[in-house]
Amino acid sequence: MWNELINRRDLTSQGVKARRELIQAMLEHQNEQRLALEGYGPEVSMYYSLLEETGIYRQEDDYWDFYPPLENSGLNSLWEAVENFCLAATETSQTFDLLYQHLAAPPYGVKQGAVPVILAAVLLYHADDLGLYQDGTFIPVLGTEHFELLVKYPERFAVKYFAVVGLRAEVFKELEAILRNPQLKKLGKVRNATLLTVVTPLYQFVNKLPKYTQQTRRLADEPRAILKALKTTVEPDELLFKALPAACNLPSIGTEAEDDGITAKTLRTKLVHALREIHTAYDHLLSDCQKLIYEGFGVRSKEAKLREDLRVRANYLAGKCIESSLKRFIRAASDETASDSQWLEALVMIVADKPAESWTDDDATAFEMKLADLVRRFKNLEALQKEVAAKGEGFEARRITMTRPDGQEINRMLWVDHGRESQVEQIVDEFLAKLPDDQQLRQAVLAKLSERILNADLPETVIKIEEKRADENIKGKNFG
Repeated sequence: MWNELINRRDLTSQGVKARRELIQAMLEHQNEQRLALEGYGPEVSMYYSLLEETGIYRQEDDYWDFYPPLENSGLNSLWEAVENFCLAATETSQTFDLLYQHLAAPPYGVKQGAVPVILAAVLLYHADDLGLYQDGTFIPVLGTEHFELLVKYPERFAVKYFAVVGLRAEVFKELEAILRNPQLKKLGKVRNATLLTVVTPLYQFVNKLPKYTQQTRRLADEPRAILKALKTTVEPDELLFKALPAACNLPSIGTEAEDDGITAKTLRTKLVHALREIHTAYDHLLSDCQKLIYEGFGVRSKEAKLREDLRVRANYLAGKCIESSLKRFIRAASDETASDSQWLEALVMIVADKPAESWTDDDATAFEMKLADLVRRFKNLEALQKEVAAKGEGFEARRITMTRPDGQEINRMLWVDHGRESQVEQIVDEFLAKLPDDQQLRQAVLAKLSERILNADLPETVIKIEEKRADENIKGKNFG
């Protein structure tokens, strides 16, 4: 790079200022000649060296924008390295400190001074399918202040590639071109794209969405309005010039005169962000379910280790459960052949007894309660098997939980000695023979009998301690 200001590992104060002003011009004057830079200052020198002479910023079809560098420009491998790093972040976001390490190592050995400028160009070129995050929070609009922090703390910023099915950045550029001049729709083609070729991928995008996404009300207002417009508006021109602007709280785009570009660009930006939210709604649903599973099962390791934790615990219970839903959950949790997403979807479907793709918002709300019930049964079985293993052979175990009207619970592990099983059966038969043939009365007797026997199993001091603890809990909730 023929520029001593930028071709450094650590820039001078003049170089830092020039780079900041250049990036600011890139962000604020993306489609203006020379990025609206004037004079011959150091930022202009950087612009010529890094962007114009390399062809990264050039005019095509009377349209100034960022593009991949020209062949033999000297920056092709650097551009590809940055671009490949960003586009590879499909499953999870990748922090930029990893990019800096990658570029500093062989075969690149790039000095870090120029990296922020090239990175900004790549992000602007892929503005429709790359998302930037700061400390885990999505940044909807890139600003100079973000790049100032990124240079100092690249580990705080991350990128993620949103591969919106059926849609490409070129489609949105054609969309903006049509919206800027609605009269051109009569010519049949605008920059080699007809009106129909722009709206068709939008319709295809909606048709491929899961049923949950198409009916959920958990989306923000604008994405939900855009989704409704795409589902209900049939005519392409009606969709582009009236329905979509209305969904984005923008005025309709008329055919009388050319648009100044502001409305079109705003609509394009809002549409891209909304489609991204719509596309990821189902992923967010699964992510929320995963967090609930993680918390419900009390996994001590990081959330990324959830699958391994459940696999080990489920393998321990395999073959020891006959209850259908719990048995299916144990089998799915111990499955090592499915991908992570398939594994999670299988668990969620078993808990809800319904595929997550076809959920309603009510199903999503009910999932937490159904999960709590399954987790309770899983943990009870888990505790039972551990007690059985500790007790040894010759016994059968039962775990009994009894909840009183005041919310206090009695949990006991009961053991039946195989040598006394016939004696137990005889006593039970004699006792049942004395009870009247009244099911409700029999259940009432069972409740009283269980409460007395289970309490009698505890020493009096233990009972008093439990009652005192319950009283303290009540007082703590009321006055704490």
